[in-house]
Amino acid sequence: MAESHERECAVCTNDLTTPKILPCGHVLCRECVITWMDSKPDAWCPLCRCPIVEQSDGSSSDTVDALPTDFVMEALVESARVLSKDHLCCVCEDVRADFICMQCQVMLCSSCTKVHSKLPATRSHDVESVSTVTPERLAASRPALCADHGDKHAEYFCREHRLAFCSACKTNKHKVCLEVNYLEDEIKSAQNSLTNLTKNLVEAEQKLEQAIGQVTSRLQEVDVSEQEDMAQVDKSCGRLQKLVEDVCKELKDKCRKPHLKIRKSLCDIKTGLCNRLVKVTSHKHIVTRVTALSQRPALIHMTQAVRDRVNSLDLSADLHQVVWVKPLSHGECCQEVVRRIENVVRMWKQEQIVSESW
Repeated sequence: MAESHERECAVCTNDLTTPKILPCGHVLCRECVITWMDSKPDAWCPLCRCPIVEQSDGSSSDTVDALPTDFVMEALVESARVLSKDHLCCVCEDVRADFICMQCQVMLCSSCTKVHSKLPATRSHDVESVSTVTPERLAASRPALCADHGDKHAEYFCREHRLAFCSACKTNKHKVCLEVNYLEDEIKSAQNSLTNLTKNLVEAEQKLEQAIGQVTSRLQEVDVSEQEDMAQVDKSCGRLQKLVEDVCKELKDKCRKPHLKIRKSLCDIKTGLCNRLVKVTSHKHIVTRVTALSQRPALIHMTQAVRDRVNSLDLSADLHQVVWVKPLSHGECCQEVVRRIENVVRMWKQEQIVSESW
């Protein structure tokens, strides 16, 4: 059963008018398709973005007219329109209609229904309650009428002109047509073709759904594989990072040791020099004080005493050769480690390029 939204055009959102079947299977109004194609150079279905036509050299109207018309949907829209009207008897004025003739497609009140069932021309018609009739049932009950004489039932079908017509038209207009068959036979043939088409489409649908399911499963496997690979990359990079950190620590330790050794020697030398400076400065003050304040006999005695003391002091300020020794640099060693790692990474990238090219 077609839902109400299936009878609406996706472009104008109104009931479908002259519904055209696009190559993708979606149905739109004829005028909507023409307008849509005129507004876009490469027109595609507004619902699934599939191309409306692969290539068109003519006008958009000619292209759209070449698309098949959904006559069934057209009948469904018309039937739904009939059922959506006010339920008023088509004969009586302002009288509620509770019934509808499935062949005449008109609504009737109770009184008119009784008359309708007694008339010779309509006594065989199916009259049902309006509340139980669906657009699908109403459309299916429509009588086949002659293409030229709308009030006569069609009995024949011309394959050449694709028309259903009455016996009079067969004699007058289609007597030279080579492929004229009984309408009932054509309907049965069409039903058989539709049955086969339905079977083929169901099988294709099942196979496609199965294939889609397999691809979906494969996509899930790819996702899981990607996550596992990413986790392995993180783990490997973590190990590389740990190795780099260990190498960095080891190189820093190697750089730190000679600097510590020289720093200790320099600190010891500086301490000795500072102690020597304190002694020299103290004795300098003594000499200065003696020179300024002592009397002559005392000056002589203090001079001898101070001289002996100063002579015992180490007054040299020479620095040992170790002060000027530069610490052993490990910068070149670091650069060598980096170069080796870069070479390994470069070789790995080249191997990856070769493997991907295969």
